[in-house]
Amino acid sequence: MKGVTLNRWTAVVISTIVFSAASMFVARALDLAMGYMLIGAPVLGLCISSFEVFYFQADRGRWLREMHPLKSNLIYILILTGLFLAVHHANYAVRGRWDELALVYDRYPAAIPALLAVSLLAVMVLRVISFIGGKNIFALLVGKYHRPTWERKIFMFLDINGSTNIVESLAPEKSNQLFGKFMFDASKPIAENDGEIYRYQGDGFIATWDWKAGKKPIGVFKAVDALFATVERERPAYMQSFGVCPDFRIGIHGGDVIVCEEGDIRRNIAFYGDTINIAARMESKAKEAGKDCILTADIATLFDDPEGRMTALGEESIRGIDRDIAVYGLDRRTAS
Repeated sequence: MKGVTLNRWTAVVISTIVFSAASMFVARALDLAMGYMLIGAPVLGLCISSFEVFYFQADRGRWLREMHPLKSNLIYILILTGLFLAVHHANYAVRGRWDELALVYDRYPAAIPALLAVSLLAVMVLRVISFIGGKNIFALLVGKYHRPTWERKIFMFLDINGSTNIVESLAPEKSNQLFGKFMFDASKPIAENDGEIYRYQGDGFIATWDWKAGKKPIGVFKAVDALFATVERERPAYMQSFGVCPDFRIGIHGGDVIVCEEGDIRRNIAFYGDTINIAARMESKAKEAGKDCILTADIATLFDDPEGRMTALGEESIRGIDRDIAVYGLDRRTAS
């Protein structure tokens, strides 16, 4: 949880700096008072960035994200305008120059659209950071993976059970809304337990963790319990909106992978190696075995299991792997 908060505040700081720098440029172009901008721009940038990260992108802002984009954008623009007016008036009041405020009202027709444009730039920066991930952006900028690099990672493959039947019963548009809600609900436990969503794929996703065995309980196990608990908590909302609550299965494996950049103009960070193939096979094995979650022995040995939730399921042969993989089933934690 601390890591998530730190990442969010890092994004807010970066966006505030971008907003402040762009605002100074706009202020000079419009011949606005630089004394005001030196204080007002960082404060306004902080307010806008905090609203985007801690409200719009959080649970409480879901109502705004689920609106039609035209309505959502209109409301967002009104909120940004309100923040600008509030900070602008507060700045003059704090500096004891309230009587000068009326003199700058005639600048509003030019200043407000210009600052809205700068605000949207800051919001765009935040959403790019949210989409790609702060660590990935830094890695791409400094060329960390310009040459293939070996790293030790843990991979979780998650897939919704019976997704084809859900699409057939709800129709594409409604099922897409269900999958969208599920991905939002499921992403939070991953992020709050030190994981990252590597890729969304249809009715599931791939999440990754850095290898932390031997140092502290790795977040992947906490994330598994949090995933099931979150969806169970949201069950009434799913049933009310869609008439069905999605169930899902998980496969987990970890080991060495090659990490590298792929693409040219549009680049991203990719993983290659047997570790990913084995993790994908564990998700398929979970379906075959009727288990909520399947772990390989490499991961199961890291799990402290005083409740006896883990069951040895023998060994699994995997195409392209010259050794059999010992697998374990992990039952979901029962509510206490």
